[in-house]
Amino acid sequence: MFYKNTKKPSLGPAASTSVSCVDLPSWVYTKPEPVATPHHAAVDTPDDLLTIAEVALYLRVSDRTVSRLIRKGQLPALRIGRAVRILHSDLLEMLDRKPSISDGLGVCRE
Repeated sequence: MFYKNTKKPSLGPAASTSVSCVDLPSWVYTKPEPVATPHHAAVDTPDDLLTIAEVALYLRVSDRTVSRLIRKGQLPALRIGRAVRILHSDLLEMLDRKPSISDGLGVCRE
């Protein structure tokens, strides 16, 4: 048989007695030192190695689109073990040589 618990949970502290400084170790009362984490931007230098996911995020396209660009040879990539990496300078170069479609946007029905 199952019995329903009729006691309401208390909102106060779990222990009925207060905890003194003697009961706890000293590291509890020390403030943690701030950890210096270096702030890195997504891309720091033109020769950074980017993953396919980072390139896709940068271009705002899917991972499959970036893989397709690599497979067609439009975007140079390096294979390091099983990982595929793209040089940021190669990505910018690919974007510079890509033809612009802004001339044809006047006939777009969007």
